[in-house]
Amino acid sequence: MSRVELRAYLFKHRDNQEAFQTYMDKLATEPVLASGTQSNLEDVERFRELLERVQQSKQEGTSPDTF
Repeated sequence: MSRVELRAYLFKHRDNQEAFQTYMDKLATEPVLASGTQSNLEDVERFRELLERVQQSKQEGTSPDTF
């Protein structure tokens, strides 16, 4: 089951602890692009900007608002 499918399942079965743990494991191991498109990754300057914002937010201990 994909991460997206598992998330949809969890919304319908909120009491399923095993599914929740599986989802958490997937979040920890699979990369997630917060918001953006493939073209953002192909545009070197845009990708550099996104990467810098993520790194800065990690250093500050905050979460970037939007990418």
